[in-house]
Amino acid sequence: MALELVDYLQGSFSLIFVIISLIIGFSILSKYFKYKSRLYILVGLSWIGIATPWFPDSISFIMNILFQESLAIEWYFIIGNVTMPVALLVWLIAYTDMINKKKQKLIVILTVFVSIIFEIIFFYLLITDIDQIGIINELRPFTVEFGIFITIFLILVILIMLVTGIIFAQKSVKSEDRDVRLKGKLLRAAFITFTIAAVLDSLLGIIFEVPTDPLLAIMVVITRILLIISALEFYGGFILPSWMHAIFTKK
Repeated sequence: MALELVDYLQGSFSLIFVIISLIIGFSILSKYFKYKSRLYILVGLSWIGIATPWFPDSISFIMNILFQESLAIEWYFIIGNVTMPVALLVWLIAYTDMINKKKQKLIVILTVFVSIIFEIIFFYLLITDIDQIGIINELRPFTVEFGIFITIFLILVILIMLVTGIIFAQKSVKSEDRDVRLKGKLLRAAFITFTIAAVLDSLLGIIFEVPTDPLLAIMVVITRILLIISALEFYGGFILPSWMHAIFTKK
């Protein structure tokens, strides 16, 4: 398939977000070896996990560049959706480690139950009626209109992470330590920015009825930029590297 300019923009920005997310996820995860806290493993994996819906776009973009082919629709949906329940579970384990250890077992059990139901329905639809999962536009290889089932689940995951993320961030914002407060503010911004971008991204196919609408491609690029910003904010919220610390504390 011959790609147009809008396709290059959509695909390249998706790839940039995925690469940044992988770097950030593994950077946070690697802090385990320094601090010996499983929190870093859980948080690092959860960020990589919530970035997986954009993995198929990145893979398809690379395949189109190299082979003029796109990822098979079945693998597109599997790669982008199957790990989302796992990402949510890992994040909630991290969250309850930090905030509410007493309710961790209950929350984990409920999340596992919902995740199993999701996976069963997902693979049933994948085999019997894949259009219920979503439709990839033939003219725009990186434009997907998800079905109501996937859309509702993704929005549910996003909202859960938003609420729990802000609750955790608020505790840091109230700290007497200036750096901890800065981390809290960055983390809060990360969850808000990610939520806006992810919800908008999941609804674009509904908002724009014509997949070839140039404005749709522009909006997709905007959502990817917001996702990249959220990834950097998330990294600052947990790690706060010296270069980022200097930017925000410079008078």
